[in-house]
Amino acid sequence: MHGRVLLILGASGLTGFKVMLLAKKKYETYGTYNMRLSSSPDNSLRRLDITNYDDMKSIFREIRPDIVVNTAALHNVDYCETHKEDAFNVNANAVGIIADLCNQLGSRLIHISTDFVFDGKKGYYSEEDPPNPLNTYAKSKLEGEMKAKTCSSFTILRTSVIYGWNPLEIESLSSSSGKPINFALWAILRMKNGNTLTIVNDQFSSPTLADTLAYVIIRVAAEESNTLYHVSGNSCISRYEFTKKIAELTGHSIERIQAIETRSFTQLAKRPANSCLNCNRVQEKLQFKLPDIDQSLAVFRSQLELECPSLIAN
Repeated sequence: MHGRVLLILGASGLTGFKVMLLAKKKYETYGTYNMRLSSSPDNSLRRLDITNYDDMKSIFREIRPDIVVNTAALHNVDYCETHKEDAFNVNANAVGIIADLCNQLGSRLIHISTDFVFDGKKGYYSEEDPPNPLNTYAKSKLEGEMKAKTCSSFTILRTSVIYGWNPLEIESLSSSSGKPINFALWAILRMKNGNTLTIVNDQFSSPTLADTLAYVIIRVAAEESNTLYHVSGNSCISRYEFTKKIAELTGHSIERIQAIETRSFTQLAKRPANSCLNCNRVQEKLQFKLPDIDQSLAVFRSQLELECPSLIAN
């Protein structure tokens, strides 16, 4: 048995699932899933409401984690806009509970945040750039960062458009906010079913393969300094161009993908126009070059070929 204990909050989600796979090789690993889901997506996971202090305290006292990775979040941006209390409870207040319990046990906290804390006016944001969130989701995540910093030992990782293969998602396991499966799988399933996709061509981000983010999480878990890192794919690309690349990679026709401008598209919450991240700090620290969009999508395709070849058209 491994000596150090690692607890993943939100282990049924894409990032949590990938962290779990890697963490088991190095740590005694435990994972939790959303209290509001009807059944366990994985028998090894424990059901937990991260907004409930008593439930959280009980599991922390039982497991006594050395490291806590918080991947749990409400990240349906439009849902958050109409459910503000929900958003702040999960994305901010719960992080305060986690930080408090980590301090009580001397645990290290790895907390996942978002590129959406920026207003998107300039792009290529570094850790020194001042946040200016445009919507409730982003505001709640920024407050979550502040709560995470109350932990005596923390790393905050801001990331962007996480995608990848997750068997738990493909089984139609959706979150309590109605958040669909990650964007890449959603797009592939829509194309496979013959649907037309209308995708914005003027919102730019740095799509991140979940496997890459999980690798960085495990690497920084052993650090002792309190740090904020940007961790994303090494490409800045519009959502429309990203979708076309997904189609080309999986053999689906790009003719059903239609470009639309944000002003012509109905979204409840305002999105940043360019939230691409500068990830130089983490690359220099870890001596690790983050993969670009084509390298990441090649890994994603290889996973689909192995795990779910029916999603590939050719």
